[in-house]
Amino acid sequence: MSSEQHHEALSRTVTEKLRNGQVVTIRPMNRADIDLEREFITNLSPESRHFRFLGGVGAPSETLLQQLTDIDHDQREAFIATTEQESGELEIGVARYALEPAGKAAECAVVIADDWQKQGLGTLLLNRLIESARARGIENLYSIDSAANSRLREVARNMGWDCRTDPEDHTQVIYTRDLTVA
Repeated sequence: MSSEQHHEALSRTVTEKLRNGQVVTIRPMNRADIDLEREFITNLSPESRHFRFLGGVGAPSETLLQQLTDIDHDQREAFIATTEQESGELEIGVARYALEPAGKAAECAVVIADDWQKQGLGTLLLNRLIESARARGIENLYSIDSAANSRLREVARNMGWDCRTDPEDHTQVIYTRDLTVA
């Protein structure tokens, strides 16, 4: 991959059409997205918040919001999906990863707004995350999730992720994706 292709994989903004015909924008997240992230998390259903944070998260704290939006695009990456509404830009999904110290694996997470699930957005965001991780030379992505999250299990299976029960907590599963294989 050339230097230009590498930069393109990490920084470009794209528009995509979902199954329902809606057009969304997917772009790298930045600090200016803190209000979008606050509204997004606040408006998730309790179930979606539970699946995302593996526990009870009500209104997000300022500290959490700063951690989620202060992306260095090196050790931590995030892509935000938005759509235009009459009131302005609305966050409808986000995908992110955090690189482990050795630099070969990263933990990732994806969350989609409840009203936008089952439209292909999770797959689009995961593909963008995979493209970015490969451009950085990351060899493996993994995610630790609730075993009760059947929607994620379906998406992961369709995208070729391996799944196994977390040996330390049987209420969780670990999804892994080897990025060295096409």
